[in-house]
Amino acid sequence: MPLCLNTLLSSGARAWVWHLTETAGDLQKFVPAQDFQAICQAYTHERRRLQKLAIRTLLMELGDGQALDLLYDEAGKPQPKDFPGFLSISHSAHHVGLVYHPLHAVGLDLEEPDGRALKIAERFLNPLEKTWIRQEEAVRDCTLVWSVKEALFKNIGGGGILFKEHLWVHAPRFSDGISGKGEAEYRGKKQNLFFDYHVLYLEGVLLVHTIAKQTGRFDQP
Repeated sequence: MPLCLNTLLSSGARAWVWHLTETAGDLQKFVPAQDFQAICQAYTHERRRLQKLAIRTLLMELGDGQALDLLYDEAGKPQPKDFPGFLSISHSAHHVGLVYHPLHAVGLDLEEPDGRALKIAERFLNPLEKTWIRQEEAVRDCTLVWSVKEALFKNIGGGGILFKEHLWVHAPRFSDGISGKGEAEYRGKKQNLFFDYHVLYLEGVLLVHTIAKQTGRFDQP
């Protein structure tokens, strides 16, 4: 089981990231037989089936061996049934991840930087982000902005969110070459929301998670 991350983050959230290389048969031993059969029947696409099996396994990690079920609220955000706290789930081409926080709603996104975000940058970058995107690191920075906005979308929940118009990502601050944090905003028609975002570069994948701030202001750098 190539679990490449299982750690308590500085934000107070716990994160699991799995580099998915197994077959469905390999994953069968990690989940209850009833869950394995249900997932295999519900998902015929092999990659999607593997992702669901991996998520089921990570939920059992969260539940310390208990097979947790998921409920979805009115905004479409998953919540663990009969288990306190908040979680968010993400997957990329080769990774699956779960972030859990005992107190605050979170949003998670996993991205494998490959230039795709740069190709569609004009669709989601707004004037604020263009002030700090570095030309020599355009792929890295555009992927970061896209990932933060994906995590924000999950954190907020619901529809009608325009990435370019409503979600604003301020420049990150890095303590080293692989981890950092920053602030972001949701500028909606009826309200503004403020978030912290946290960045972690793992081997081959970027992990970003967001947590709503408890005050309507940003911290001073």
